[in-house]
Amino acid sequence: MPNSTIAQTEPIPLHRVAVVRPFTDFLEDIGAPVTRGLRQAGLPYHALESVDNYIPSHRFWSFLINMSRSEGMEELGYYVGQRFAADSADPHMADLLRRSPTLYQGILKASALVNRTVTNCRWGIVQPRNRGYQRFYHRPSCKADNPAIEQIGWFGIMTLIGCVHVFTGPRWQPAEIGIMSDQAPCRYIRDRFSRTRMRLSQPYSYIALDNALLTLPPLPVKTAIPVSSPPCNEFVAEDFAGSLQQALLAYLQNGDLNIEIAAGLCNMSKRTLQRKLTELGTSYTEVLNHARFRVASRMLQDPGMRVTDVAHRLGYSDVAHFSRAFRRIAGVSPSEYLQY
Repeated sequence: MPNSTIAQTEPIPLHRVAVVRPFTDFLEDIGAPVTRGLRQAGLPYHALESVDNYIPSHRFWSFLINMSRSEGMEELGYYVGQRFAADSADPHMADLLRRSPTLYQGILKASALVNRTVTNCRWGIVQPRNRGYQRFYHRPSCKADNPAIEQIGWFGIMTLIGCVHVFTGPRWQPAEIGIMSDQAPCRYIRDRFSRTRMRLSQPYSYIALDNALLTLPPLPVKTAIPVSSPPCNEFVAEDFAGSLQQALLAYLQNGDLNIEIAAGLCNMSKRTLQRKLTELGTSYTEVLNHARFRVASRMLQDPGMRVTDVAHRLGYSDVAHFSRAFRRIAGVSPSEYLQY
């Protein structure tokens, strides 16, 4: 396949809000100005309402960098990952792990989930050559030279450790940790891993696991584990138009989403966005209408929501215009859709 075709279809890097919310929850708990921080990074606060919303990765990184600096917390990613542990990656992750027969099977399930909910992020397990241990690794969505790598890297490492703790208990520490940065961890982190060897400038973040650990079953819990909802209702799109539509879903209640705003979500110029969509045989209006339809169909399931309310919340000043756009996609009017 030609490189130009790959570039045309490559998705916008996105983060699922399930990964974002541990940071905003932690920051709100310490009294940080989260709403202002989100606004400065170009992120809508109402996107946090659903963990299955997706936001542009470059804006999430900007939020982390700005908040860690304004709060004077260079260890922000470490603190958040330590507090939320396995559930940092998904609010149901610990539950998913406890329903796995062994740590190895749990790692496979956790990796499959994470790899489908953050663009360019990879979890997995690999055994280095001639070594008697495995590496449970996290290849972050951002590169080693990204200013957000310190936060993302340690957030990922503490999440990996939290997953292992479901099977070992909270006192376990890895014998070795690999980090992508060439900067040694701060003293606070070094003190908490005083018996752990730190390896810098690695191609990915990882924690070392003795092979014997992989067969451990999850630790028993004192109370019965309730049956939870599925860990994820929607995976990250793997194509450009689909990822743009996912990004728009989180912003629809912000009012008019013109193409200039959409270009900002894509981190590109308006002209580049228009050309890209034309090459894919679609248009911004078509992508926006499909995003509006997806949100509208969800809102219409609420018995207390009127068609007029839905139209106005999605930025339509004319209800008739909303109804026509809805009919073009669904084949029926919003009122008729409610009867199915």
